Amino acid sequence: MQHDPSTLDGLQQYQESPHVSRLFCRTCGAHVFARLEQSERYLVASGVLVARNTPPVKAILHCKTDDTGDGGLSTFLPGWPSVDRCALWVNSGHSTSGDASETTIPKRRNAPAEHRDKLHAQCHCGGIDFYMTPPDASSSQAWSPWCDLLVPYHSGSSDNPDDVKWWLRDGDTKFLAGTCACRSCRLASGFPIQTWAFIPKSNIFNADGSPLSFDRGAMRRHTSSPGVYREFCGVCGATVFWHNDGRPTIIDVSVGLFQGKQARAEQWLEWATGRVSFAETAAQSDLVELLEKGMRLYSAT
Repeated sequence: MQHDPSTLDGLQQYQESPHVSRLFCRTCGAHVFARLEQSERYLVASGVLVARNTPPVKAILHCKTDDTGDGGLSTFLPGWPSVDRCALWVNSGHSTSGDASETTIPKRRNAPAEHRDKLHAQCHCGGIDFYMTPPDASSSQAWSPWCDLLVPYHSGSSDNPDDVKWWLRDGDTKFLAGTCACRSCRLASGFPIQTWAFIPKSNIFNADGSPLSFDRGAMRRHTSSPGVYREFCGVCGATVFWHNDGRPTIIDVSVGLFQGKQARAEQWLEWATGRVSFAETAAQSDLVELLEKGMRLYSAT
């Protein structure tokens, strides 16, 4: 931003590090600004930009990719798309300064072995703390209509009369995960792309081993529409869950919370690479097109 925000009313500030603080909406958890303490500059979360003339994507910079173990979403975003010479840079270190280099989609590789009894999840401040277990007999007892990731909203009904357990993948050994670009996710998170894993509620537990509850620790709830709920951390603003009254036994879990060795958690999750949910409604359609292209390239390797 060229000027400081005129007001920070309604925003909660979280000191991520001595160098960066984040400001997010107290009501819904949407991230709005990141403040660079040394320069006193404000960066704007692009997901909250709602103007029709949102600037096109000119370049993509991924920072701190070494933190992810597997590249995270950077693996899905290729450089040099069909638009006017849009470059992709990856900075694997802990600084956004210095030379950036062009990269290409890395080949798929097997994730290192991890403990298969539970996958821990936690936000940055630690106020959200839970874990999930692998698919078991209870996982197939859940029911849900089709998700837009597999049956696009414009292609037909989301009804699931055959009770297909679409969230179970790879011989019922993994859960489905994917990306979403819908307006609600964008405005509730502050970011144009949100990653979700579709997990039966019976496989999610509070850190102490008790069944999942939505009122533990720093968790806050925002009802984004009637019967639709989003949880976030009231301290650091991390996106946590999405669920609704129509499918109470399947919970969308924000993948960024998982504390495995690799960010995409492919020992636990199978990523849908054929579509970004609600891509047709994306505010930054050029970015979503890049993501879909990258996912197709990744699935072909």
